[in-house]
Amino acid sequence: MSKQSRYVLKQGHSGDLVEALQEVLGLRADGIFGSKTRDAIKAYQIMKGLKGDGIVGPMTWKKLGLNPLEIEADTDITTGATWIEQHPLPDGEYVKEETAKKWIFIHHTAGRHNPYKVIDQWGRDQRGRIGTHYVIGGLPASGEDESKYDGRILQAFKDEYWAYHLGKTKSGKMHRGSISIEICSAGRLTEKDGKYYTWYKSEVHPDQVCKLETPYKNTTYFHKYSDKQIESLKALLILLSEKHDIDLQTGVIAELKRRVNVGNPTPNLKQVGFNQAFEFNESACQGKTKGLLTHGQVRTDKDDVQPQRELVNMLLTL
Repeated sequence: MSKQSRYVLKQGHSGDLVEALQEVLGLRADGIFGSKTRDAIKAYQIMKGLKGDGIVGPMTWKKLGLNPLEIEADTDITTGATWIEQHPLPDGEYVKEETAKKWIFIHHTAGRHNPYKVIDQWGRDQRGRIGTHYVIGGLPASGEDESKYDGRILQAFKDEYWAYHLGKTKSGKMHRGSISIEICSAGRLTEKDGKYYTWYKSEVHPDQVCKLETPYKNTTYFHKYSDKQIESLKALLILLSEKHDIDLQTGVIAELKRRVNVGNPTPNLKQVGFNQAFEFNESACQGKTKGLLTHGQVRTDKDDVQPQRELVNMLLTL
């Protein structure tokens, strides 16, 4: 089944996606795509200037204001994951050894927004089996209108295999026992005379700037993770945690909940608490803390990923 056909619905289909359609259309939400649902879709399509064929494809999803990936992320994502595109690294650029997975690590690229170019560069640089399992595309820091990569998930090699992605830590077993995710982002920024620049001296559009309320690892400005990137990351984390039985409530989420005082009538939602949760953690660096971690939690010299409020809010919903 292709990535597109997975989300094309018609009469005879059933499930959570159909139920979401029915709710938006004001129908009885029984999750069964019957003749009444088909006729309602036809009428809606004609009203919105679409072809009234009763088949729900990309344009109908868009007009309905629904994202099927988000719907599955909030319900029951299957391990088929046909919404993830395969863009494999060449053989020899990762380790073809199947290992059990105990960690999920989140990184950002500190560079390109195009996920294809990120993986292609790993394949060319000959640094020796360095890369991540997944790359989530983003928006260019320059503000150019190039959204075709935003939120797109590419997979570079099978979950069961591994590659080096953490650099030097106190536990080499984390490379072998982790699944790694890279978010496309320019990373930390500098500000000068009201303008923002990447570490490679390119100017950044103000709309692409994430300004933290208090600095994280001595940095206030970062390239902002987009809404689509955060949505895709959420879906991917749910999928991977279920597929590999990895507890997302340990690691960075446990630190966040402790700092934020989740469950307290007056939770602490200040940036300083978010920053502390993302800081270097000695237990994590030694491989003692399992679950979901960030690169910055196991390396003092790394600041990926930044504790952007939208990202934190998403993590607290998992």
